[in-house]
Amino acid sequence: MKKLSLDDFIKLRKLVYRSARPLDFTKWKYLFENGSCEDFLSVLSSYQNEDGGFGYNIECNNWNPNSSPYTVCIALDYLDTTGTYVSNIKNKIVMGIIKYLASGTYLSENGWVGMQGIPTNNDFAHLPWFHYDPKKATEADIGVTKRLSDFILKYTDKSSDIYQKAAALKAKYKLCGQTLLNGFPDYDPTSFDLASFESETWALWQPLPVHFIGSPKSEHYPSLKNIVDINLDTIVDTLHNTNEFHMMPEEEANAFEKNNPHPDGKRWCSAEQAIGNYYGSAQCITSNLDILRKFHRLDFQLPIHS
Repeated sequence: MKKLSLDDFIKLRKLVYRSARPLDFTKWKYLFENGSCEDFLSVLSSYQNEDGGFGYNIECNNWNPNSSPYTVCIALDYLDTTGTYVSNIKNKIVMGIIKYLASGTYLSENGWVGMQGIPTNNDFAHLPWFHYDPKKATEADIGVTKRLSDFILKYTDKSSDIYQKAAALKAKYKLCGQTLLNGFPDYDPTSFDLASFESETWALWQPLPVHFIGSPKSEHYPSLKNIVDINLDTIVDTLHNTNEFHMMPEEEANAFEKNNPHPDGKRWCSAEQAIGNYYGSAQCITSNLDILRKFHRLDFQLPIHS
């Protein structure tokens, strides 16, 4: 069983210290170095709009400052990092999200729209999978809807209209396996056939089975333990071999543009996307290190003190 060494941790810490945006830097400090949860929450709250939703580049490859159901889900992933921690800042963030969801923005009878259902995405730098699709704007995204419904059922009053709506949506999709995982919409563990995982055929953009399992406490862990162990070994090797963040080479960017032509003749690979990918590298390192922590794959004790 492979474990990440302290030397690798120190190397990765230097990368994160140099290159992470404050959101992921304070998350790193909080998770691994006994940093302040208040500092982390303060940075997270800076992405929250007056309407209670979240925007800006909280999703590294979507620079739309306006709120959307999908970007609220990204904020919830960050908020989950704080666990049972209680503070005024956290309470204000939660109350703001409830306000946004209760407003019914982008909410239809079948649920909330997904990342391609937001018209204002097209006004800001974004990658193809965030480009506005009028058809998607009329459809509910099941993964987003289930994620937001769970939040509402946990935090809102049972007598509220939004609670009743969320309860109905939760029941509607009870038997549906689709979920929102690591920002990937409608991730369905059944369709991906996690039990037959093979690294050679697994697409790079797909979250690994270990990301779906999440921790050894998952009910799915016993049946997928061998697959999870392979994933964890791969993560250890990947982090061990990560020595620097790299910008996409020009020939690779040109190939991407050719294979994904912009409908308006523009380029997807803008300066903002180069920055977003750089931010995303630090975000990925922090998330993967947290996965190793949860599965006891660190060859040292946390927290690390400077």
